[in-house]
Amino acid sequence: MLSYWEKETLRHYDLVVLGAGIVGMSTAYHYKIANPQSSVALIDRGLFPSGASTKNAGFVCFGSLGELLQTQKEIGKDAMLSLVERRFQGGLQLRDLLGEQRIDYQPVGGYELCFRPYEIGLMEGMNDNLKNVFDGPVFSDRSAKTDGFGFSKEQVSGLVLNAYEGTIDTGKMVRAFQELCAQSGVHFMMNSKVSAIQESGHAQKIHIKSAGKEIELRAQQVAVCTNAFSGTFLPDQQVVPGRGMVLVSKPVEGFHLEGSFHYHDGYHYFRSVGNRLLLGGGRQLDLNGETTLEEGINDVIQAQLLEDMHSFIAPGRGFEMDYAWSGTMAFGGDGNPVVQRMSQRLAGAFRLGGMGVALGTQVGKELALILEG
Repeated sequence: MLSYWEKETLRHYDLVVLGAGIVGMSTAYHYKIANPQSSVALIDRGLFPSGASTKNAGFVCFGSLGELLQTQKEIGKDAMLSLVERRFQGGLQLRDLLGEQRIDYQPVGGYELCFRPYEIGLMEGMNDNLKNVFDGPVFSDRSAKTDGFGFSKEQVSGLVLNAYEGTIDTGKMVRAFQELCAQSGVHFMMNSKVSAIQESGHAQKIHIKSAGKEIELRAQQVAVCTNAFSGTFLPDQQVVPGRGMVLVSKPVEGFHLEGSFHYHDGYHYFRSVGNRLLLGGGRQLDLNGETTLEEGINDVIQAQLLEDMHSFIAPGRGFEMDYAWSGTMAFGGDGNPVVQRMSQRLAGAFRLGGMGVALGTQVGKELALILEG
């Protein structure tokens, strides 16, 4: 049973944002800052943000050489360049908004492992394409560092460095965003599952289940920022889920890799976290199986990641896995996020194409401007 105060005040908001990940928090924060007298609530079904915002690998990236070449082939050079610039600028906004120290941003660069000698020669053409986006060459040959990293020279023929990429501590990033939102006056409702959104007269009704109770909130506007899960509320939108797996090894004394690393056109990635090895990706090995909203571990992909670890990433190091998790991304269209109004009181921002860390802050800011209009 609701009290008078709960019914008349606490369940009414100017804006309710579904999804308390990067996009949702950015949307709520930027809207609240622009409208300081407004009431804004963030709702998430989990104790922590339930999507990829807390389950990513902590890469602030916009695409390895192989990934950008593949993207260019699929959508054309101009569209690829526009996407790269948006991702890069979005990463800068994340760092500026939260502060590099607070999120433990490390400008270590992004290395791509090459398995065929000719791949190194492809970087000059891409550098030429990117020259109007960046203030210097993006990619450079760092094959001489292969031995120093301990990679197998029998399989890894070279390394290409992306000088504009880095890493963050994902947990610190989410906490910093939460603190920023709280300081601005945004209300958090965690462990609250939204079952339906219903337009009614001069407000949107949001039906949620929290602590075993069914509660109906009222909002002047609703923003759907649930990325891969957005199809639940917006069935007419093209949202294709893509699950990504991450493994973390047991600690190994003295282990550290200075950099972030990609291979197989960006589908695979690894880095060190403390004295552990983090590696993940590989959904292209079973695209149909990984097109799912369910959490879980794909045994085929896990086996390949472990084989890669022992055969060429850290041969002879004796790494053992400690734990694993999965996070779900959203894909579709030309690779650009959806940021738009669906009706007078409903808008959304989702489908970030596996680049949520880079894109999320800017996308949320864009959605906040739409909600103000």
